[in-house]
Amino acid sequence: MLDLHTHVVPPRTPFLDRLVASDARWARLEPAGATGDVLVAGKVFRTVRRVAWDLAARRVDAAAAGATGQLLSAMPELFAGWASAGDGLAYARAFNDWLAEEIGPHDGFYTGLGVVPLRDPDGAAALLADIAAAGLVGVEVPAQPPTAALHAPVWAGFLDEAARLGLLVFVHAVGGAAAADYPHPMAANGALFPASIGTAIGGLIATGAIAARPGLRLLASHGGGSLITELPRIDFLRDSTPALRELMPEPAARSARRLWYDPLLFDPALVRHLADVVGADRVVLGTDHPFMPADPVAFLDGPGLPEGFAAAVRTHNPAALLELLTS
Repeated sequence: MLDLHTHVVPPRTPFLDRLVASDARWARLEPAGATGDVLVAGKVFRTVRRVAWDLAARRVDAAAAGATGQLLSAMPELFAGWASAGDGLAYARAFNDWLAEEIGPHDGFYTGLGVVPLRDPDGAAALLADIAAAGLVGVEVPAQPPTAALHAPVWAGFLDEAARLGLLVFVHAVGGAAAADYPHPMAANGALFPASIGTAIGGLIATGAIAARPGLRLLASHGGGSLITELPRIDFLRDSTPALRELMPEPAARSARRLWYDPLLFDPALVRHLADVVGADRVVLGTDHPFMPADPVAFLDGPGLPEGFAAAVRTHNPAALLELLTS
């Protein structure tokens, strides 16, 4: 079982303490034995198990559950899209250094994704070479960066550089500003994440950004969310709109098949439809470990999915993608 959608939270460090002292909006961990509280803007956002920051304990826990490896990425609340370009860069460097150092002793069991300053797309592009040099296999970005949508021209250089370096771009759903209107963060998570990732990936497809970069390796969180409902509409409009055909040299569904997706759609019929549209080999295991209270992909073993699909999602498909990233 090779899990490509898992998260980590760095422990407190003098650098993080200095950041928090300057602005309480920075997410930070307050460990207390077997668990720890993640504080955002000075308030407890969630309580996490020790495996969220202790990679030795995490490996024992993961191996007991049958895992053969994990791709680690930052908890989305660590994106800090509000931070200045300078602070964002300093934090990204510190996080990336910490992650690269932590995964080193584990003989390939862990691979990692870096983070970048979100208010400086050019700086984000420039940092990718350092991420690759540190041995990280890609970068995680939010579905809606604070500067502009990922398909906007300001992010073109970032996407070009990621494609040139062969890095994975993991686009993770976020709640965004609308989350503040919900009485509980998990209510916002449930309602907003599918639209968030669907809008981001749909935008990259509908503007031709994916078709223009056949070498771009992109993983969409949460099964691409609403994307599978958008593709027929985009193609219908492309067929009837000459200007859209100029933007999109290929049908939306073909662009969608260039990407990878985790199966976090929570329904076998939806995952089967996703696999039918993008290809069964493009669905790779992702569980959101260690934040889900129960196994979010247990449905893979139930009825409604083709024979052998669950095994491919858990083993062959993620291994093939990881081999592409590490070869």
